[in-house]
Amino acid sequence: MKKLLIFTTIILIILTCFNISANNLTEDKMQTINLSQMNLKEKIGQLVIVKPIGLNKDYLIELHVGGIFLNSLDSQQDYMEAIEFYQDNSKIKLLVATDMEGYWNPFNFYKSPNFGEISDEQDAYDLGLEHGKILSETGFNLDFSPVVETRNSVWLGRSFTGTPEEIKKKISAYIEGLQKQNISATAKHYPGGSLIKNPHLLKFKTEIFQQDLDYFDFAIEKNVGAIMVGHPIVYGVVNSNKKQASVSKEIIMPLREKFQGLIITDAVTMLGLRLSYPFNFRKIYPELIRAGNDIVLDTHKNSGYNAIKRRMNELERQAEKDSYLRQRIDESVKKILEKKGYSVVN
Repeated sequence: MKKLLIFTTIILIILTCFNISANNLTEDKMQTINLSQMNLKEKIGQLVIVKPIGLNKDYLIELHVGGIFLNSLDSQQDYMEAIEFYQDNSKIKLLVATDMEGYWNPFNFYKSPNFGEISDEQDAYDLGLEHGKILSETGFNLDFSPVVETRNSVWLGRSFTGTPEEIKKKISAYIEGLQKQNISATAKHYPGGSLIKNPHLLKFKTEIFQQDLDYFDFAIEKNVGAIMVGHPIVYGVVNSNKKQASVSKEIIMPLREKFQGLIITDAVTMLGLRLSYPFNFRKIYPELIRAGNDIVLDTHKNSGYNAIKRRMNELERQAEKDSYLRQRIDESVKKILEKKGYSVVN
């Protein structure tokens, strides 16, 4: 009987070890993606964050989108159900984003102070922690916040106030609090000037000063997860060469050299960008990716499924003939997948 018990115990140990090894192997397979085995459509999908209409698997099956943006659902439960639906039906984990900066609040179940009301570093940390907790519990992993611009004449509550040093401390504390809850923070809108006028409605030019860049450099030092690029045409300490910053290599490529996180466009259908493409807007995706952006944010309420599909198809068409564009796509897809926690091999 004793020998039988020992034999049975050994068998159970062997089976347990086998199961553990098998489970780890499966997990490793799930966490490793071979870039060369992804087709061009799948890669392009990873570069785009959309605002889906309803629960529609076609965003995942046909467009292969890499992320979703949600901001106008009725309840926390609605958000959780929508996020669960899209994550469960996506082969690759999604970036799930919203704007939670206090000024515009995506949730009717929570009231937040805005950045202009934050009095000190501790308040900023507490707000980041609170925002991060709500976002994490709801299923988000990316917040388009904080605004690190201070020259603001349009939406005053969106910017931290105080001396430059006080503002840097608030930026740092908010990022730390938010990212402590496993929510990636996004410093916006690079390189500055997006709050001088309203880029949703206007195409405009603005001067950039060293202090504008300093706030972004400080956010980079604090390991911010992403930077969002704005649409003003800029000149000064940096120059976008008469193009909007978001489509300017002169602005974005130097940023790529010093920042290893995700570079995301501001919403691309804003008139501040779209007015430069009155008859050929479908070409906007290739121009944004060539310029150095990793992710295209196409989330306006009028960014319909078919319009996004046309813009993706144009990027695919141009990439098939342009080796540099294919290289840029691969660079960004690798960065996005690694941000999502995958190990990427070529």
